[in-house]
Amino acid sequence: MAAAVTIACVSWGISSSTAAPDVRASSATPSVEEAQADVDSALAAFEAAQKTEQAAQQRAEQASQAAADARTAAAEATARAERARGESTDAATAAEQARETLGRLAAHAYMNNTELSGLMQLGIADPEEFQARSTGVSELMRVQDTVLAQAAESQANATDAASRADGHLAAAQEAATSATELSEQAAAALDEASSATVEAGEQLQKMRDIHAAAQRAAEEREAAENQPDRGDGGGDGGSTDTPPPSGNGVFQRPSTGPITSPYGMRVHPLTGVYKLHSGTDFGASCGTAVYAAYPGTVESTGYEGAYGNRIEIAHTVDGMDVTTTYNHLSAYSTSPGTTVAAGDLIGRVGTTGSSTGCHLHFEVLVNGSFTDPMSWLS
Repeated sequence: MAAAVTIACVSWGISSSTAAPDVRASSATPSVEEAQADVDSALAAFEAAQKTEQAAQQRAEQASQAAADARTAAAEATARAERARGESTDAATAAEQARETLGRLAAHAYMNNTELSGLMQLGIADPEEFQARSTGVSELMRVQDTVLAQAAESQANATDAASRADGHLAAAQEAATSATELSEQAAAALDEASSATVEAGEQLQKMRDIHAAAQRAAEEREAAENQPDRGDGGGDGGSTDTPPPSGNGVFQRPSTGPITSPYGMRVHPLTGVYKLHSGTDFGASCGTAVYAAYPGTVESTGYEGAYGNRIEIAHTVDGMDVTTTYNHLSAYSTSPGTTVAAGDLIGRVGTTGSSTGCHLHFEVLVNGSFTDPMSWLS
């Protein structure tokens, strides 16, 4: 009796299975208690679907914010990587320039050093002057080594920083991609949860409609039990559009078919209650013609609870107000206000209302009180 509405949002930890009862395929109306149980079940499913949708909404908002934050972090990492690569390029340029400058200084120093060696070999150089020049060249060489080492270190540090920045950028871009994917999954889960809520709401409304129908049916059954028996027994005496013969009384027989249940006290076939059967049942097939039993005016046509589709015709017989009713019809061939003659076609036999089969339930009321129709027919 229940159809499952399942919502699965695995990526975000949302998993909900809500079940709402299906609308009954059978045309039979359930009891009020059964219908109420279905309504309660559908309401629980609807509320569960709403909670799932709310959780999915929260997850979707969180995922969307996480994706935005990840994209911002990736943009910042991109900027840092660009700066680091620029610094690495600048450091490499500076190191190259330092090497070129020191190369020129070294060449100059080499020339000076060669000149000093020549002077010493000639024995004409001043020893103090030679010592001073020799010390200066040594200092220059030491400074050269120091500057080259520092330039190389700066370049290495800049290159390492650029490499780390590129690594951070790659990680940030991967995180942004993952966050975007999770955001899309959360959005899809929200759409699914929203659809489930709508479906559960529709199912709940169906259950409420069935419950209302069950209540109406219960009220009709109760009303039927509190009123005279309206003739629920069916039969099948054949079908014809030829007017049936008139009885020995003043009324014409309203339809063909055998009498399947006469006027009088009986046990109701549906409710099991012993009560007055307020008319005579003619066991004709559904669709068989129904005729006015006596000249009169059609007072009403319409559905009347346990009577089903019903026609009432008002007559005046020997100064008495007489009403004939034709019940459980499948169709009308007349309308309120129409003047009819005996034998005029007014409808078709059916099994509407509280009925167990095709038949015509025919009643005759005198001044509002039920009488035996057969006393008017024969």
